[in-house]
Amino acid sequence: MITPGERVLVAVSGGPDSVALLGALHRVAGGAGIALHAAHFNHRWRGAESDRDQACAEAVAAQLGVACTVGQRGEGRGTANLEAQARERRYAFLSEVARAQGCAKIATGHTRDDQAETVLMRLLRGTGWDGLAGIHPVRDGRIIRPLIECSRADVVGFLRATGLPHCEDSSNADWRFLRNRVRHEVLPLLHAINPEVSRHLSAVADFLAGEGEILDTQVAPLLRAASEAGGALMIAAVRAAPPALVPRLLRAWLRAQRGDLVCLGAAHIRAVADLVSGTRPNAQVRLPDGQVVVREYQRLWLRAAAAPRAAAPARVLVPGATVDLETGWRISAELVAPSAALPCDLWSLAADADAIAAPLIVRGVRPGDRIRPLGMRGQRKLQDVFVDRKLPAAQRRTCPVIEVGGEVLWIPGVARSARALITPGTRSALRLVAENPPIAGAKPLC
Repeated sequence: MITPGERVLVAVSGGPDSVALLGALHRVAGGAGIALHAAHFNHRWRGAESDRDQACAEAVAAQLGVACTVGQRGEGRGTANLEAQARERRYAFLSEVARAQGCAKIATGHTRDDQAETVLMRLLRGTGWDGLAGIHPVRDGRIIRPLIECSRADVVGFLRATGLPHCEDSSNADWRFLRNRVRHEVLPLLHAINPEVSRHLSAVADFLAGEGEILDTQVAPLLRAASEAGGALMIAAVRAAPPALVPRLLRAWLRAQRGDLVCLGAAHIRAVADLVSGTRPNAQVRLPDGQVVVREYQRLWLRAAAAPRAAAPARVLVPGATVDLETGWRISAELVAPSAALPCDLWSLAADADAIAAPLIVRGVRPGDRIRPLGMRGQRKLQDVFVDRKLPAAQRRTCPVIEVGGEVLWIPGVARSARALITPGTRSALRLVAENPPIAGAKPLC
């Protein structure tokens, strides 16, 4: 875990595990040429008790002659996942201190009992192979857990022998937290059946972590083959992978796109797998951190969840004018001679000006919109036209609709109606031009 000559940042909460960690590392640091620096993060949740923990951490560090950096920040107690929020902020603080102090490693006081609790919690919540691997002794080559093979009883014995002071966190008795219920209710029952249950659960985690590394080597080439520029994941390639590796492949893709898998559980991975195996060409799975996995036909994308948007106001378009929309579209109109070149794509439109008596309205797509597509009989729902064009749902929401007299005349890049066509008797033509990045699936008319 530690190479001689390295600097190590030790996370010290003031509790028994972290105090024992600092004490144990201090015993061996000098002989191994290791430099230590302590860090304590005061979440300020418990008033005077939080300040007491900080004072204890600083006192232990001072007693051992180890410099200590303290960070403080109030937390919002109304959050849905208080523990996850606290962990994220704590590790961000530790990373900042490690960089500032030139520490190559960050040591935390997780023990074998913590490992057993974690495995049981993940079983209760529903997990896969990686979840059962529990707490990794070394994470990302930087976070280390030197006490991961020591029991809580070992910690208590060490503190008794050394006389190092420590504090008990009253929140450890709060049964609103799942870990505390597992620690005080579930594990004692299992210990009554088998006193070695913590050791066995820890061994299972080690075993699965090792096998997980082997599976990762098999998933890596599958992920490369299924990935496209821009971060998309090709569904056909995922479906071609061995079924047992698909969840792991999806996890690897999400980790690559997000940077981590924090707050993602087995249920999220199963939901994404259902996107892959399902038949809905446009669907999405919401993740717990403001992101969504979106299926757009034969690709998956990870995107920020779209905030609800108010309907764009309708705009009047007259010949000789241009309308600029918030979505980036620009629609212009001009009168031209009927002999002018007719459009051969879906990005411009020529119409008989005399056949358009009402003003042109530029607006967004509305539920129930229909069009009489050029070259087809009757009307079609715009929804069906979008599906035929394989237009992703995100792009459908930004498509402008040009309406005249209550009838859809044109959806740039998608379809033109059969209304107001140029004929030999046309005296004046109205030419409309749309500017915006091309829409997938739009094809020239000639």
